[in-house]
Amino acid sequence: MDPIVIILFVGLALIALVMVYTRTYLNIMGADEKCRATWKVLEASLVRRGELVASLEETMTGRGEYGREVPDALSRGRAAVDAAEQPADKIVASQALTQTLRELFAVAERSTALMTNPVLVALMGQIAQAEKDLEQARRAYDEEVRSYNALVTSFPGNKIGGMRYRPRMSVRARRGGNGAGRELPWTRF
Repeated sequence: MDPIVIILFVGLALIALVMVYTRTYLNIMGADEKCRATWKVLEASLVRRGELVASLEETMTGRGEYGREVPDALSRGRAAVDAAEQPADKIVASQALTQTLRELFAVAERSTALMTNPVLVALMGQIAQAEKDLEQARRAYDEEVRSYNALVTSFPGNKIGGMRYRPRMSVRARRGGNGAGRELPWTRF
């Protein structure tokens, strides 16, 4: 075979390798940026719910019939979410706060005195909407993490981005939380 043809094939192969490398690296960078953006949306949802919970604490503290248990539980839950630094830790703390809110709402719905407080009813509605927004943000983040992890852990992404990009942890609901991915209990008949 002619040396010029061999050089031409080698040159085309090198160009193809550079193109695959560049395309894969840019795909990984884009997926990483999408993960960061969806995490920011999730954090914004957590902050919004935290603000509403703070308002709920003030409303509950202002009325003596609730005692200090409910405002203290809400305050501890909110502090745990704020103190968590890793995404998975934030979500676990957030799910514990969600459980506290559910218990509070269950008590409030049974109490006519609580349901006649218009501020409390309005806050409950806003918190319920914030919970829905939070769940949507959680699902969007998990979907982006799945896509990102698929790029980073499969060939050629694991070779190209393996030095800089590591797989991310998703924030799927843990036992006792809500949402998709929750483990279901065993039932025997």
